[in-house]
Amino acid sequence: MFELVFLTGARAGQVVPVVKTLLAGRSPECSLEVPDPNTSRQHSRFIFDGSSVVVADNGSSNGTYLNEVRLTAPQRLNHDDIVRMGESRIRFQVRSRSGSTSDSNPSSIFGFKEAEEDLSQSIVLSVKDLPKNVQSPEVLASRLNAIMNVSKALVNIRQLQQVFDKILDALFEVFPQADRGFLMLGDDIGKLEPKAIRQRGRGVTENISVSTTICRQALEKKGAVLFDDSKSSDFDQGQSIVSLRIRSAMTVPLMVEENVLGLLQIDTPDRNHAFTVEDLALAIAVSQQAAIALHNAQLLDTVEREATLRNNLRRFLAGPVADQVIKGQLDFALGGRTCTATVLFSDIIGFTRMSESLEPERVVALMNGYFSRMVPCIEQNSGSVDKFMGDAIMAVWGVPIDKGDSALNGVLAALAMQNALVGFNSLQAADGNPQVAMGIGLNSGRLVAGNIGTESRSEYTVLGDTVNTAQRLESNAGGGQILVSTGTWTALAGIGFGIAMPPLKVKNRTEPVSPFSLRGLRTPADEIVLHLPVRIGANRAWLTRRLADRSFLLLHAAELDVCAASLVTAAIEWPGVDLGKAAMESVLPNQASDGMLLRSQIRLTDDTLAGLLADKPVTCAVEWESMARTAVS
Repeated sequence: MFELVFLTGARAGQVVPVVKTLLAGRSPECSLEVPDPNTSRQHSRFIFDGSSVVVADNGSSNGTYLNEVRLTAPQRLNHDDIVRMGESRIRFQVRSRSGSTSDSNPSSIFGFKEAEEDLSQSIVLSVKDLPKNVQSPEVLASRLNAIMNVSKALVNIRQLQQVFDKILDALFEVFPQADRGFLMLGDDIGKLEPKAIRQRGRGVTENISVSTTICRQALEKKGAVLFDDSKSSDFDQGQSIVSLRIRSAMTVPLMVEENVLGLLQIDTPDRNHAFTVEDLALAIAVSQQAAIALHNAQLLDTVEREATLRNNLRRFLAGPVADQVIKGQLDFALGGRTCTATVLFSDIIGFTRMSESLEPERVVALMNGYFSRMVPCIEQNSGSVDKFMGDAIMAVWGVPIDKGDSALNGVLAALAMQNALVGFNSLQAADGNPQVAMGIGLNSGRLVAGNIGTESRSEYTVLGDTVNTAQRLESNAGGGQILVSTGTWTALAGIGFGIAMPPLKVKNRTEPVSPFSLRGLRTPADEIVLHLPVRIGANRAWLTRRLADRSFLLLHAAELDVCAASLVTAAIEWPGVDLGKAAMESVLPNQASDGMLLRSQIRLTDDTLAGLLADKPVTCAVEWESMARTAVS
């Protein structure tokens, strides 16, 4: 079998089997979602033909790379090939049926195990009594041809009602003696609901009924029932069969594994054209194809309805909260519950003063552009925007359910936000618009989540000291800074890198807090996501990642010679540290989030960045009074 293994990004470690052609991109509508702001909505395709997989770029803005070579034409994938979209790396691997990986592709991974199991499980009366000549070459050929025709008729039908109608159309084509046909959903005689009805040659011109006796027999035995009034001793035919003038009928449960989805029944009043055991065997085979098509259409219908409901709810509720509402796991009465969560606050430094000097239209355009860059960073790292407060954003992780990774995802989002702002500012500068700086604060701990307000108007939000402390940290964060509490730093369990800050006195707390300025986070792929501003001579640049080979990614202006002078840190809490001269490895393709900046891969003599990427945080030697919270990052 073929598999795609995410090596980096928000889905790092996840394995996706390839059993069909996959459309990959950041859009949730893609069959392979790649939550990376640097990927296009529909970025590339993994084309599966049953024996191999081909990767093709889908006209993406940043390109698709195979083993770090940009694709110019579709390429067949081999075991251990690496596909990169944006900053997400995906390994292709071939796994043998025994579970081990292999360099040779299997000839086929198609199979019909589910259909074969359903067929054997659903035959109760008919299979046991099948005459030997049922398996003659002529009968087998006829059955195969009928099943193929039904499969063709049902393939790619997405709407439920179309599936209902096509199933009965197919049965009437296979069985020319059928006079009436019924499709009913439900697994209990008292809950059967008719979904499609056929009467050959005349439509439905009157109220017609099905036999309760036959339907009950099929449901109770979970088996196909063949009724022929010349063999009425098979079971008690009941008055309903007599009154309906049924001379021959076949009723087959629509089953997927052990689950009964409903019943198919066709009957005829003509005794001279009664259904045979051979017909019943064919009806069972056809019904299994119909059941699979029906099951798939039901799943798709459910997914589409839930997606519509979720999208509507997310206009008013945070993503995880909306999911809980859909599942019926969240009580919307006033009140709350205690959660362990991570809270993020961010704001634009000096926004009030800047907005006073701009026309309202330019302020709106600025904020829309800014939020369109920031919100995806939160949502693609499993976070929920709790609210917007002017230029400020409040986001939460671990509410209403904490999976133990709220601090990790919150910090990943914060780093992504600061790096995305760099690219945004480069576009602002190119268009002659104001650039902005952002401070971020995070805290992890216990808080109360619930509905706050009145019976007529309430809001699902979070409250408590954990929330207040996160906001206090944000209000002290300078441009480009991410201040995290001791609780968040501890929850990262050694994968965070940064600077231990001096004790900070915050509002409404008697004891000072001891925050950390977070500058990096290790990923499962042994890479480190960074946000570290530096200067090269008089020019600014930003280190955004240390790769697994210990080289670095640097964002910088196109005209800057990155090797002309040493890189010197420009972080307000850790300024002036000489990191040495860079050696150029390569200029990488520009990503959408880079704006007008270039992305270069460089190498430094000290890959720990003067101890910043060591096991213990470096110590800040600057006092809070000297760290001006200016609108410069």
